[in-house]
Amino acid sequence: MPRTHHLSRQHLVYSLDQAHPPALEIDPGDTVVLETYDARTGSIQRDEDLLLHPHPAGSNPATGPIRVRGAEPGDALCVEIQQIDLAPQGFLAVKAGMGLLGHLAKEFATRMVQIEGEQVRFGALRFPVRPMVGVIGAAPSGEGVSTGFAGPHGGNMDNRYIAPGSKVYLPISVPGAWLGIGDVHGAMGDGEITFIGLEICAEVTARVELLKGKELRRPLVETSECWITTGDHPDPAQALRVAAEEMVRLMQERMELSFAEAYMLMSGAVDVQICQCCGPGEFPVTTRAMISKKLLERGGR
Repeated sequence: MPRTHHLSRQHLVYSLDQAHPPALEIDPGDTVVLETYDARTGSIQRDEDLLLHPHPAGSNPATGPIRVRGAEPGDALCVEIQQIDLAPQGFLAVKAGMGLLGHLAKEFATRMVQIEGEQVRFGALRFPVRPMVGVIGAAPSGEGVSTGFAGPHGGNMDNRYIAPGSKVYLPISVPGAWLGIGDVHGAMGDGEITFIGLEICAEVTARVELLKGKELRRPLVETSECWITTGDHPDPAQALRVAAEEMVRLMQERMELSFAEAYMLMSGAVDVQICQCCGPGEFPVTTRAMISKKLLERGGR
């Protein structure tokens, strides 16, 4: 029988790395309720707490790692995000000289914001809560990767569609997978242009399935309406290209289209978008390409 496990945010890592001892071992089909820290490990509690210096342990901690019994290289994980429960308070911030508009950002600033039902209170303003997982990934083979970065293993993808109801498919590169989840945002606009979304502690409920022999090149995201391929690269154009190449392959494989047919159809019916673009040239830009499930599953013939 599938079980439900609870994992405290005290079990946190700042890299996705097979060298970390597992915090939890589960069977495929189990559900895990993970407490997660915000991107600054709970150190920002007041407007006066500015992001003047990096957190000494790192940024974007993930809860884990979780070892999945039976997982082997060449398999894939399917992680279904069932629920995200937000803490009552989070923060938005600006770091002087940082982000897409760093040339205009002359000062550091922090604003604590309150979660009130389905709304975020930003001073006198209100805007909708939109919970999403910023970091989700399995350990890569070889050396670990900081949870501040994205890659073929997943990691800091900052894709707002990784939200309740979505499924994230991750390639497995090491025995046991070594899954980590963290860096929840209460809301985040595409681009995350300041480097900081609405950073907040949370509790994530996720069901973990093992897909034997389902070899993936990169993470894939499924929502109720779309399939989403992912990309990352320090050059925004290259990052968009990675997501687009993954999408054209997906379309060719599932719709039995030629490259030319899939490429034409992409231009008419696929959205290629930026997830995070807060430090192009210095930090990886993360991207996605999105296709309607109805179109993809209809087939091309």
